[in-house]
Amino acid sequence: MNKYFRIFGAGPMGVLLTLVLLGLALWGQRHYPSGTLGLSPLVRYLVLIVAGLGNLAGVVWSFRSLPVSQRGRGLCTQGAYRWVRHPLYASFISLGVPGFAVFLNHWIALLWVVALHLLWHRVIALEEKGMVAQFGNEYLVYAKRTGRFVPRLWQKGA
Repeated sequence: MNKYFRIFGAGPMGVLLTLVLLGLALWGQRHYPSGTLGLSPLVRYLVLIVAGLGNLAGVVWSFRSLPVSQRGRGLCTQGAYRWVRHPLYASFISLGVPGFAVFLNHWIALLWVVALHLLWHRVIALEEKGMVAQFGNEYLVYAKRTGRFVPRLWQKGA
C-alpha cells in the first residue's frame, strides 16, 4: 500500500465525485425551482447546525481513534472504528451531507444524498480491497461484524 493511499484512502476520489454530484444537484435546483421542500429558514439552519456539529464530532472521534501517522500500520478496531469501518466518511455522508441537503431545501438535494450513499459504497469497495490485501482475514472478520457507514447494533460484539 503506497503512502498516499495509506493516509488518504479513497477519500480524495469520493470527495471529487461528491462535488461533481453536488454541482449537478445545484444545477438541477436552478432548473426546477418548484421542487422546494417548503421548510422554514429556522428549521433549515437548526438542522444544518446539528448535522454540522454531529459531523464535526464524528471527524474528531475518527482522528482520535486513528491518527494519520498510524494509518495503514495496523488494523484499528477501537474507538470510532469499533462501530463502523469508515467513521470519517460516515460522518460526512450520514450526518453532514443530509444536513446540508435539508438546508438546500429542495427534493433534488435529497436525491443527492441517496446518490452519494450509493456512490460512496462503490468508492469504498476499492479501499476495502486494499485493506484485505494488507490485513487479510483479520480485516474480513472485522468487516463482518461492523457496518461500512452505519453501525451493526444488532450483532454481538458491536
